Amino acid sequence: MKTILVGIDFTKSSENSLNYAIKVAEQSHTKILLFHALTAPMIHSNSGLFFIAVDSITKNAEQKMIELQAQLSTEHKNIKFEIEITYDGIRNKVETLSKTHKIALVVLGLEVKNKLNKFLNGTTSLDLTGKINCPIITVPSKHKKHHLQKMIIALDLKNPIGLKVSNQIHSIIKTLKVEPEFVHIKTNDDEDSKRLKYKHLNIIEFNANNFESGIKSYARKSKADLILIISHNYSTLHNLFNESDSQKIILTSSIPIISIHN
Repeated sequence: MKTILVGIDFTKSSENSLNYAIKVAEQSHTKILLFHALTAPMIHSNSGLFFIAVDSITKNAEQKMIELQAQLSTEHKNIKFEIEITYDGIRNKVETLSKTHKIALVVLGLEVKNKLNKFLNGTTSLDLTGKINCPIITVPSKHKKHHLQKMIIALDLKNPIGLKVSNQIHSIIKTLKVEPEFVHIKTNDDEDSKRLKYKHLNIIEFNANNFESGIKSYARKSKADLILIISHNYSTLHNLFNESDSQKIILTSSIPIISIHN
């Protein structure tokens, strides 16, 4: 059975992303791994920094996670819930878990008013996108109606899709059981002569001034529940001071964004 990993930090944003993950699990018949990362607090003294109260913090976190697991297992008897608490580096731990637990998706929350909710002690969905070998769904905190019927897949016809990404898209469609719709946002600088052809796909073209406004407008027009974007630029994706199209969409979308890296 495949697994959905959801980041838990006991904020309202993480609670909302958990509710979304439950909806996904119900539809895809997957189990949920509740993931919480710990950082021991430190105090400063004349002799330097040192850790304090590690045992009590760990026990408190374990107790809260166990109680959450018990509550969810009672409320959602058709879903299996597991927990994972770690002090390890989040990226490395999630990467390891993605291999041992057959993780199909990672679900994280987004707190719009803070630009990015620093979930799990400062780590964000943008920090993990492209660095772990599985798709990440970012759920806006204000997105409460969790429907999963239609997913639009944004294609950049200037950049070829590799076999790995193609297989990921197919797996996501199969796991989520959604109706896929492929769309190309045609902007003013889009040259027909440089565009790739995908004869086996029915790709809808949508004219817009820029990719960000175009994909959001098309999502509203088509009443999409989810947008899948493919990042082709690894370096700028993680630079919050030089936001790529992928970042802007994740930060401003009113519906969940699933991101994968080509």
